[in-house]
Parts: sequence; C-alpha cells; structure tokens
Amino acid sequence: MSIFGIAKKGFGMLGKSKKVSPTIKSVKPIANKDSAHKINLKKIPGRVQKIHAPLLESQEKTLAAYRQVNQKFSGEKKTKSGISKGKDKK
Repeated sequence: MSIFGIAKKGFGMLGKSKKVSPTIKSVKPIANKDSAHKINLKKIPGRVQKIHAPLLESQEKTLAAYRQVNQKFSGEKKTKSGISKGKDKK
C-alpha cells in the first residue's frame, strides 16, 4: 500500500462511530434506613448529660462540703474544693 492508501484508510475510520452510551440524567440516592437511627443514637449522650448535670453539680457541692468538714477536723486549712495539697498539714 502506498502512503495515500494508508491515509485514505485512516480517514475512512474517522467516519465510523462507535456505540456511545446515553448520558446519565439523574442519580437517585440510596435511602439508608439506619441513618435517622444513627443520628438519634449520637444525640443520646448529650441528652443524658443535660438531664443529669444538675444532679452531678449538687453532688459535687455536697462532697466538697464534706471534705471541708474533714479538713476542719484534721486541723488543715479549709479550701474551696476540700482537697489540700499536703503543704498545710500539721
């Protein structure tokens, strides 16, 4: 084959088109049934903490008062938290 024959064959292939799949128009998301459940599970610790925060706060105040009384009886300097570092012990 001559150079012209090869070029003619190459141009002939340009006219032929291959199958082209149609374009994707839309994609529907897969509905995950567990997604709402997972979100609710992640919210539970915050709800529990919100409910029990006042109880824990009052409990901490009571324990601090108890420790302050123990400091008074042992002769240590009374602190706000009721916990001494040991430098004021007699």
